[in-house]
Formats: sequence, structure tokens, C-alpha cells
Amino acid sequence: MPVCTKCGSTRFNAWNRCMDCRNARARLRQERIKANGGSHTKQEWEQLLAESPACAVCGRYWPEIPARPDKRYQHVWTKGHKVPIYHGGSDDITNIQAECYQCNFKKNAGRLKP
Repeated sequence: MPVCTKCGSTRFNAWNRCMDCRNARARLRQERIKANGGSHTKQEWEQLLAESPACAVCGRYWPEIPARPDKRYQHVWTKGHKVPIYHGGSDDITNIQAECYQCNFKKNAGRLKP
């Protein structure tokens, strides 16, 4: 049975990732979102999406983007933060853009700025 080198847990998901570490990262992200402020409604997101015929990063139109490998997800677009939450960006609609899943998943917020 595998043991996590970070926390010592033996709970792993189908992708061989520690679930306890994943849950800890999710809690930390939610705390950052709350501390950074800002929020948006479903209607604001749908309006932004309706005004965005293509990915804000690569410029490809939504039909040009291949379907996601994980069939649980129906759409190729995702919510992307212009200024990452990790670097103090808010969850306000003005800090969100429609991105294809490929561009969003390639992004890395990098090291935390002091």
C-alpha cells in the first residue's frame, strides 16, 4: 500500500494522488479566495461566456478545441483568473476570463510573491 511522502496518508485516488493532501490544498485555496475578496454570480459568468466566442489566452474558437479527455466534463471552456488567486487576485468577475481547458491547465501561478 502506498504511503504519502508529505503527510503519511494511505488514501490515494485513481490517479495515484494523495486525497488528504488534495483536500488540504482545496481548503487553502478556498481560504485564499475568501481572504482576497470578490465574488460573481452564475448570471455574470454566463454573460461573460456569451460574450467570449474564443479562448482569451490562445484565441481558438470553442468548436476548434478538442473535447476534454475526462468525459465527466461537457464543455471545453473553464474559468481562468487574470491575476491568480495565489498572487492576491480576487474572485470578482472583472478578474475572470473564459479560457479553454488546455490553456487553463498549462498555467502555473509560480512561487508565492512576498
